[in-house]
Amino acid sequence: CIRDSLLWAMNSLHSVFGSYAASIIVLTLLIKSALWPIQNKATNEMRKMAALGPKMTELREKLKDDPQKMNEEVMKLYKEYGVNPLSGCFPMLIQIPIFFGFYAMLGTAIELRNSSFFWIQDLSQPDTVGHLLGFPINLLPIVMAGTMVWQMAITPKSGDAMQQRIFYFMPIIFLVFCYNYASGLALYWTTQNIFSIVQLYLTRN
Repeated sequence: CIRDSLLWAMNSLHSVFGSYAASIIVLTLLIKSALWPIQNKATNEMRKMAALGPKMTELREKLKDDPQKMNEEVMKLYKEYGVNPLSGCFPMLIQIPIFFGFYAMLGTAIELRNSSFFWIQDLSQPDTVGHLLGFPINLLPIVMAGTMVWQMAITPKSGDAMQQRIFYFMPIIFLVFCYNYASGLALYWTTQNIFSIVQLYLTRN
């Protein structure tokens, strides 16, 4: 299963680097590198969708009283310009099982206990740096959510309202998932966000 494969890969990398934090980072980079072609294709499709934005708006305004006709014309537009409206979701759909694989693996990996990284004392625990009114301040999940917002800001807007609404909620969902969990999980997702940001700048330029 994904969990066991990730655990084996992490331990194998640890034997090379001698650090579980470095192992998580390198494993993340390897996974993202393997997904690079898919991500690039999805980014290009999203750029096409963004370019179709004005035409889509015009069609929706023109045919707002005839939803069936509007849908037919929208599908014709997709076909004419060779656009797959779901392609922007493919990288996320692939990464979600990997995320939950990390979620299952890092929450039970005894190897991470007392493994430190910068201010993090234990990768198997939340990276609490203090408390505010009794509420723990876990820094890495906040950084992770920030990198997700940054990534969303530079990602081409597809023009698909439903997809955009889903994206808007993703930072909150992942922040809730990771906030009181093993900090190794937030380290993984932060690393993959930063890699994606670099990738978007490279493909944009």
